[in-house]
Amino acid sequence: MTEAAIREKVEHWAKAISEKDIDGVMSLYAPHIVSFDLDPPFRYSGAENKRRAWEKFFQVHAGAVSYGVDELSIVVEADTAFVHSLNHVKGEQPSGVVNELWVRWTACFRRVAGEWLVVHDHASVPVDVAKGQALLHLKP
Repeated sequence: MTEAAIREKVEHWAKAISEKDIDGVMSLYAPHIVSFDLDPPFRYSGAENKRRAWEKFFQVHAGAVSYGVDELSIVVEADTAFVHSLNHVKGEQPSGVVNELWVRWTACFRRVAGEWLVVHDHASVPVDVAKGQALLHLKP
């Protein structure tokens, strides 16, 4: 039952991203979230900063956005759950340029006042260490 509830929350979150529903996106996160995201800074602390990061994402992608979660893995123990997935992100900039990439996502959920919320997440892309470049065109 718990795994199903977390899966449903992640699906709702991905749909909210695709719909640019900032309140729906933020419903996944605990107020005290710590997030290691793709763009600077190295770390976001607090839901207000995470909200600003998503708002910036939606501003950059003023056109259509799609966000899919693939290969979602969920492990639950007591009041903590760990998830990881490969997420497909596609968004159109005002210029018409379309960004498309796959992101590795890991999140730690904790049951907070009876609700499963993300207290920590980490998004990353593979890197060519020798060239010091992100590899944005890889696919699973």
